[in-house]
Amino acid sequence: MKIKSYLLQQFFRPGMIGFFINPFFLGRSAMYINVKKYSKFVSGKTLDVGSGSKPYIGLFNKVTTYIGMDIEQSGHKHQREYIDVFYDGETFPFEENTFDSLVFFEVLEHVFNPDTFFKQISKVVKPGGNCLVTIPFIWGEHEQPYDFARYSSFGLKHMFDKHGFEIVEHKKYLTDFRLIFLLINSYLYTTFKKYLPGYLAWGLIIPFSFLNNLLGLISYVLPKNNDLYFGNIYVLKNKK
Repeated sequence: MKIKSYLLQQFFRPGMIGFFINPFFLGRSAMYINVKKYSKFVSGKTLDVGSGSKPYIGLFNKVTTYIGMDIEQSGHKHQREYIDVFYDGETFPFEENTFDSLVFFEVLEHVFNPDTFFKQISKVVKPGGNCLVTIPFIWGEHEQPYDFARYSSFGLKHMFDKHGFEIVEHKKYLTDFRLIFLLINSYLYTTFKKYLPGYLAWGLIIPFSFLNNLLGLISYVLPKNNDLYFGNIYVLKNKK
């Protein structure tokens, strides 16, 4: 159990050990660094939508109450997760203006009805409240069959404007050559995982992961490309 908990930690919040054992280290570390950077915008009573194991809760020093909400039927089991409230995928079970802040990480691609989703966010977040969100751009299908969309930064801006959210901060992350090595690792891991038990697949991919993470360091001498990147992080303000 302790090993599983440790591996879960290294999956979402990879440290030096994660560099050696996490096939998705390059993407997850980029996401973690940026969530930490913008965590100052999250405060007060906060709702985590699609919370799962609440991997980033420790970053939010200004939060007074942190509520995790998720959907029961998803592409993974909810074992070892810390979910306070389940919802039906349509209506958030809270009154209007309940929360000072809201977060969701890698969730929007699993939402089949984004218009309804953002209307619910606008309902439960107080006027002027902040939302901190991450949204993937280039990544494989996952948690099948509940993976419905990928969005460009232009599509996201249109969606935010439509539902009354102002973009306070926006950054694209992993906009360099490391993305290529991340995708190679993902290909190898997901391929091996189909044919081998979980830990055996993980053990087989570790040498490749370490090599590709190491090769990814060459990105520091190559130019960035803001058109080809792993994901987005946004700070949004509810303008209602």
